Amino acid sequence: MALNLNLAGFSREYLIGIPELDEQHENFFTMLDRIAEVAPDLYRPLAEEDVDALVDVVAELREYALLHFRTEEGYMKEAGYPGLGEQKKAHNRFITDVIRMEGDLLNGLTIPPIKVRNFMHDWYREHILTLDRQFGEFQKGNKA
Repeated sequence: MALNLNLAGFSREYLIGIPELDEQHENFFTMLDRIAEVAPDLYRPLAEEDVDALVDVVAELREYALLHFRTEEGYMKEAGYPGLGEQKKAHNRFITDVIRMEGDLLNGLTIPPIKVRNFMHDWYREHILTLDRQFGEFQKGNKA
């Protein structure tokens, strides 16, 4: 019997109270599971011929993150959120780090898929629980 560890699962603790953003956050965590589909043993570096599949998944995650960040920043701009600048900086850092990781993979650096998955999972988790949650609270205050 195989043990299914959903290391990148979405949790209700990630809800910030803005339905579209909550749905996008959940979708991102679901997309992270695709890493395990292309790399069944997350702890072993991929064979050279399998790296492209991982790079493709990382590129899809990056593109989805860009879409999500644009949506999130749009909500923040519309609300006059004072933390928008900090959010943009965090978003840009994430995209820069993902692009660097893609480049490392394409240039033959052997990175275990779990490192890619954990980086994205941990970054998103921390970002949601800190900066995004602050925006959710700001929005609740505006609606009250």
